[in-house]
Amino acid sequence: MSGATRDLVPASLTALVSGRPADEGVRDPVDGDTWLRRLPGTLDEILAAQDLAVDGRPRHGVSAIVLPVRRQGRPAVLKVSWPHAEAAHEHLALRAWDGTGAVRLLAADPARWALLLERLNPDQALSSEPVLDACETVGRLHALLDRPALPRLDTASAWCGRIRERLTSSPPPVPPRVVDQGVRLAAELAEDAEVDARLVHSDLHDGNVLRVPEEVAPRVGTVDGWLAIDPKPLAGELALTIAPLLWNRWDEAVRAHHLRNHLRFRVDYACDAAGINPARARAWTILRELDNAWWAAREPDGHERITQAVAIIKAMQD
Repeated sequence: MSGATRDLVPASLTALVSGRPADEGVRDPVDGDTWLRRLPGTLDEILAAQDLAVDGRPRHGVSAIVLPVRRQGRPAVLKVSWPHAEAAHEHLALRAWDGTGAVRLLAADPARWALLLERLNPDQALSSEPVLDACETVGRLHALLDRPALPRLDTASAWCGRIRERLTSSPPPVPPRVVDQGVRLAAELAEDAEVDARLVHSDLHDGNVLRVPEEVAPRVGTVDGWLAIDPKPLAGELALTIAPLLWNRWDEAVRAHHLRNHLRFRVDYACDAAGINPARARAWTILRELDNAWWAAREPDGHERITQAVAIIKAMQD
């Protein structure tokens, strides 16, 4: 292991992943501390095996390191993730999309949880655009990404079942009538014959959309030069994908003259561009926010997130 590779692991990523228990729902689970200890050696192995040269500073999300690299002189990025369920099938979705609507997959090493991806502009995210314009762009991206579901993916119907069980057995601290509505929605949404029919990016918001570099444009398969990244693929329906557009850029929502109208405008802009029934999207948003509230209730500082969830739910109710 080279000292240079060890130095590529940012201290901020170490702080995020350190102490995490292993995700037992994946192949070869590993706790965060063990993964971090092995990461420099893993990077050395991948860089050598794929003949990659690092040519920029590392970046990271909450569970993965992203290195700008060159392969045979061409720019790319290497993404290596801590093993967790949401990342397990990322390579399958990217391969299915094949660069249409999403970043192009150049190579995958699933055993090492590593992806080699085309390089987009990390400094130009869709979150730099006006929020309603961004919602419309995300809707158009969902339309490009829409295709039949893949095998092996988690399903929306199973997701509904898990949420319903959580709401029934240990409801979050929200009004009981809202919990009752969630239990009912979980059953109703799962009953639709097409609920598991499509391949969807379940965490597509404007922070997960980057622009193609100017030197690469024009590139086919984009929405005005924008592409989705970091998919959390699910066998589901497009209506469930709208919710992340509401809990992101929350500071702008609370500054709006009328919170309810502003959030519903976000839904309508995205749904109109994607061809989604807004009422169905609002129902899914209520259910997903109840689940977010359930998880937040298990965090020591989750009160603000629960308050946010309740505000979004109220805005989605008719």
